Amino acid sequence: MSRNGFTLLEVLIVASITGFITTFLLINFSRTRINFSEETNTFISKVRIAQTKAASSTRFNGSIRCGYGVRYINNRSYAIYVGENASALNCSTQNKNYNPTGGPDNDADIEVVSFEDPKVEFKTVFRATYFEPPDPKTFIIDSGGTVHNEPNYSLSITIGKIGGNCPQDCKTINVSTAGKIE
Repeated sequence: MSRNGFTLLEVLIVASITGFITTFLLINFSRTRINFSEETNTFISKVRIAQTKAASSTRFNGSIRCGYGVRYINNRSYAIYVGENASALNCSTQNKNYNPTGGPDNDADIEVVSFEDPKVEFKTVFRATYFEPPDPKTFIIDSGGTVHNEPNYSLSITIGKIGGNCPQDCKTINVSTAGKIE
C-alpha cells in the first residue's frame, strides 16, 4: 500500500518549527532596527533639560550658575554642562563656550550621554548650545567656535545611521536663538 501525503503529526511539527523560527527572527529584527526617533527625542529632551535648568536658575554645588548648555564631545556622545558661578563673575561677559579651567566656580559637565544605539552618530559637528538665565537667552556656538545670539539664528544638528546616507537615514534637530527646539 502506497502512502501519498503527510500525516497530521508531521504537518504540526513543521508548522511549530516554522512558527518558532519566525518568532525568533521577528524579535531579533526589532532589537537590531535603528530607531532614529528615540535617539532624536532623547537628545531634544537633554537640550530642553539644559534650557529648563537655566530658566529656573537651578543651583549647582550650592551656587547659582551663569547658565546651562549641551556640548558636542564626539560623533557618539554629548554632555549637559553648567556655566560658571554667577556670584564669582559677571555672566554677561562670560565666555559662553564650554571652558573647564578647574575649580568649583568654572564650567563643569553634569551628565555625559552616549547614544544607546551603537549604529547612531552625529552627522554634523557643533560646539555647543548655551542657555543663560533668566529669560533664558540662547547662544549657539558653531563648530568654528563663533558665538551666535542674533535673532533667528538656527543650528541644525543631524543624527543618523553610521555609514548611512542622509536624508533617508537621518533626522535633523533645529535649535534657534529664539529658544525653539524642534
